[in-house]
Amino acid sequence: MSVYFSEKFKSLRQTKNLTQEQIADIFNVSPQSVSRWETGANYPDIELLPHLAIFFKVTVDELLGTQEILGEEKAKEYVKDIRNLLNSGKVYDAIELARKAVKEYPVNDSLQFLLFEALCTVCSDKMPEFEENIAKFKDEILKIGERVKWKFDIIRQLSKWGMKEEAKKLVYTLPDNAYETQDMTMRFVLEGEELINDFRLRIVRFAIMLSDFISGYANAADLDILQKIECRKAVLLIESLPSKVAGSTWVDTAARAHQNIDVAELYCEAVDIENALDYVEKGTQDAMQHIEIIYKTNKDGSNYLPRTTKRNLPWVLWEDHLLKPQFDIIRNEERFIKCLELLKANSRELK
Repeated sequence: MSVYFSEKFKSLRQTKNLTQEQIADIFNVSPQSVSRWETGANYPDIELLPHLAIFFKVTVDELLGTQEILGEEKAKEYVKDIRNLLNSGKVYDAIELARKAVKEYPVNDSLQFLLFEALCTVCSDKMPEFEENIAKFKDEILKIGERVKWKFDIIRQLSKWGMKEEAKKLVYTLPDNAYETQDMTMRFVLEGEELINDFRLRIVRFAIMLSDFISGYANAADLDILQKIECRKAVLLIESLPSKVAGSTWVDTAARAHQNIDVAELYCEAVDIENALDYVEKGTQDAMQHIEIIYKTNKDGSNYLPRTTKRNLPWVLWEDHLLKPQFDIIRNEERFIKCLELLKANSRELK
């Protein structure tokens, strides 16, 4: 039952100028029960609801706040506010607001996912207290995972915690043949513009999957430095497909900035100064484009993804990446210095 009942019931009681004790006498329950109804700690028996509705001259739907629950505007506001908190690195505030929102909208998938995302973010090894957070939030994350359909995210989280056997059991509940899916068969039954739009959708989806596979391979395989560079560059090319082929206008410039800087670092290790400088410049340009998009399209200057730090992208790039000793080989190059200064000049705390 929604928290709307608690608020609505209390309001109706106060409108009639009745105390909790008087309501308890009328409906033959204890004053403690009425108190718990109003705090949301407990709710009336279902048989009592019609009698309460008649007494207060409202419908049961009004008493339960059915219309408010069905209304999407407040839920959308919650989604926006939670996302902005996540975007600005205020992850713990996001968790508290998401819990409140999920209590009000228990079947809203977007709110459930944001709570899941926020909890997983504080359990990331990028958070200094992540080990304590895992112990604190693991059960809550798994409980959400039981209610929702994102097995991919649950499997990934279990694997990060070293719970490989539990993750494997979930994996085996998924289809084992990619060809026996809508992704591979929908093209046989569609025509015209509907078919074209479906291809666009699949291109975006498979570009994300393929780039993820290549990144995973590059991290796990015993590759030499040039092979690693080619894998990273392939990821950059594949992730450009949605905008070039599928007609999407949105590009994750933040992710691309990180990837370009990673390629630059590999070129430094390969002692290829020219290419290293080229990719530092590309990463810097992406960072500048990213913050321009943010402040042009997001009035609050928020980012797109949950952050474990309140530093914006330029700040993260120069402090966490370009100060690495790997970049010493190009540190005195004028092009590198110019990029570093530009990133520093545009470093801000996230809003």
